[in-house]
Amino acid sequence: MGRDYNFLSMKRGKSGRVFFILAAITVLYILYHYEGSADFYLKYFNKSTSFLKAQAASVYYQRSLALFLLGIIPMIIIRVGFKERLIDYGFKLPEGLLSLFVILLGILIVTPLVYFGAKRPEFIEIYPAVENARSGVNGFIVSSVFYFFYYVGYEFCFRGFLLFGIRDAYGDVPAIAVSLALTTILHITQPQSETLMALVAGLIFPILVFRFRSIIPSLLIHAYVGIALDYWIIMGGGGFGF
Repeated sequence: MGRDYNFLSMKRGKSGRVFFILAAITVLYILYHYEGSADFYLKYFNKSTSFLKAQAASVYYQRSLALFLLGIIPMIIIRVGFKERLIDYGFKLPEGLLSLFVILLGILIVTPLVYFGAKRPEFIEIYPAVENARSGVNGFIVSSVFYFFYYVGYEFCFRGFLLFGIRDAYGDVPAIAVSLALTTILHITQPQSETLMALVAGLIFPILVFRFRSIIPSLLIHAYVGIALDYWIIMGGGGFGF
């Protein structure tokens, strides 16, 4: 007979902390996926009769909820619940010129991938998510700002809150493995090439986060990929106004 497993024993200690973090992320992502969706906004909150305005507002709502549910709520949990510092979960500027070099190098490496990816039909079909981003520079900038909000929430949740929470209990490798699995699975409904890129990023980004103890390098590179992909798809379709 194996030893009895006492679930209540997890209420304290590092295992309990990891259980709580995983449970919290699960609940928060369910809320984001359903109540934070563009469809939810259009069904319950939309007042506009303009398709373009309603469509844009629904995506802005979705991206704002990502920032709130995946970013701000975990920050509150860390500060109020755990009584710990956000910088201990990677929410700080990286130190040294090496981090800047790595960010620029990362952007340089992904740029050709994004440029040629913007020519693929499976990406053209779904991006940019905001139709108004095609209308002009102002529309594109507004869309990009809200897109950045989304990335802040996403990166802090999965490569800050989750990654550092598991690392403290079980070490680097298990933390990277869990983060990699979750961030890849979340892309499973996207084009296969995007899911494969998420798999690669799911390995590389946590290494950068641990190296610099900051989510900023992965945040900036990830946000650049999404925003640049929108830009090159728009340019490939004739530019702004088309």
